Amino acid sequence: MKIRTLFIVLILSSSLSHAIAGTDIYKHVDKDGNITFTNRRINNAQKVSIASFSRNTVQSGSSSQSLRVKDTTQKERDTMRRQILEKELMTEEKLFSDTQSSLLQVGNHTESSLNQEKIVQLKNKLFSHQRNIAALKKELAKL
Repeated sequence: MKIRTLFIVLILSSSLSHAIAGTDIYKHVDKDGNITFTNRRINNAQKVSIASFSRNTVQSGSSSQSLRVKDTTQKERDTMRRQILEKELMTEEKLFSDTQSSLLQVGNHTESSLNQEKIVQLKNKLFSHQRNIAALKKELAKL
């Protein structure tokens, strides 16, 4: 009796998995332009064909060579990237010093709850600028 029940359960589960895997996918665009993908048939929905995917695709050697960039082009890109990063670093360092001076000015005034909030905001900005400066220096070191 148990073997028969087990056999029936196995047959039902395998047929159910085939039914689920074989369902169709529909794409529906409503009047507002929202796109919905579903496995249920909806009026005015288009059936989406799913292309088969093979993991064993072989790439030709010529395609990897065609993606290769000339050395001069890469050097130009690196130079431009360095200039952009250096400009961003100077901007961040200026913002850091401006925020630091603002923090000192606010700290010299009388203590109030409004000043405390301002001090917290300025400290957060200062910390953000420090992180940005560190990240920019790290990127520049990679070049």
